[in-house]
This record gives sequence, C-alpha cells and structure tokens, in this order.
Amino acid sequence: MSERHGDWMDEIFSNYAKSGGMDELPGKGKPLDVASGDALQSVMKEANVLPSWLELQKKIRSQLEQLLHQVEELGSEPVDQAFEELNRSIRTYNSMVPNALLQKGIVTKENIRTQWTKWE
Repeated sequence: MSERHGDWMDEIFSNYAKSGGMDELPGKGKPLDVASGDALQSVMKEANVLPSWLELQKKIRSQLEQLLHQVEELGSEPVDQAFEELNRSIRTYNSMVPNALLQKGIVTKENIRTQWTKWE
C-alpha cells in the first residue's frame, strides 16, 4: 500500500510541476549553495530556519534578561518558580546543543549577573 501511496504522490508532484507550479520559485534551476558541506544546514539557512536549540537559546536570553531587569532595575526579588522555569529551559538547551562547549550553567540569585554575561 505504501508503494501505491508513493506513486500517487509522485504523480501529484509531477502534474504540479508540468502545470507550471514550480516555475516562479526563487533560484529555480540553480544549484544549492552548500558552503559547509552539510546540505540540511545549508537549506535551513537559506530558508531562514534556525535549529531548535538556537530558538531555545533566544527564549532563555529573554527569560534571563527579564529576571535580571527585575533584580537590578526594579529592585525586587524574582520568585523561585521563575528560576526553576529558566533552569529547566537551560537543562533542555544543554541536552540539545551539538557541542558540550556550548552548554551553560544553572542560574541562581547569586550568579545571575555572571550568567547573563555568558548568554549575551
């Protein structure tokens, strides 16, 4: 059954291409530029898609910046739950990064400024 499914999908794609559905694509007929030698990363870069660990990195920076603002600018103490949520995200990030050198430490009230400099 999966073989027929594949044939059916091939037919749909072929008909779409024959009817001109692919004529207006940017870069049509040009080879992909695979500078790093990794085709998947190159295609993702061209499509402006970030790997999930980099998306999470942005989220963590934002969370950390909010906590730092709360401590330094507003003079209030963030609740422990905010640190727990941030550190849960950091643990997830650490498990996703492609190299152990990219891993980051856990954030506490005492080391928040130091950790912020590592995330900037």
